[in-house]
Amino acid sequence: MLKRIGAICALAASAAQAEPPLACEGHDPEWYLTLAGPVAQFRFHKRKTDFDIPHSTVAQGRDWPRAYTLISSFDTAIVVTNETACSLGDTNWPISVHVLTQRDTTPILLTGCCTVAE
Repeated sequence: MLKRIGAICALAASAAQAEPPLACEGHDPEWYLTLAGPVAQFRFHKRKTDFDIPHSTVAQGRDWPRAYTLISSFDTAIVVTNETACSLGDTNWPISVHVLTQRDTTPILLTGCCTVAE
């Protein structure tokens, strides 16, 4: 059983590393997120949080949407990206994003856009 769990974790980690790095942001409220391999960084309300990405997955039988589980020592988030056009102000982005997180016991849902990071 432990071998099977280890194999599943290794597969999830390799899948996260194979995905291109993303740079995401949203406005009203302003926030920024980068997803790069097995780690993410989230900036929101003057706070920067570094996360591990232990799991990522796609919709069954499809390439999109993609969901990421983000975990840090004191915070968590779920990120869902979709390959649908998105715009922030005058800028068009190729990927839409939803971030579900919390501040203390208050749930927060943020929306925004992503592009493949350079």
